[in-house]
Amino acid sequence: MAQALGIEQSISTYTARHSYAIVLKRSGANIAYISESLDHRDLKTTENYLSSFEKEERAKNTKLLID
Repeated sequence: MAQALGIEQSISTYTARHSYAIVLKRSGANIAYISESLDHRDLKTTENYLSSFEKEERAKNTKLLID
């Protein structure tokens, strides 16, 4: 799929799950739905999973301001 889209980097299932979850969250999807979609048994797992990506995004945006 990446090749068909002209993306030179390899895309893993982790990357796909990450993108799927973040797009849903940023689109306003309910975290319970995201949790079920990712097959997490505990909602807290999904909350932790999503918060780690938000930390990455904040760090990236902070770097943009500093640079």
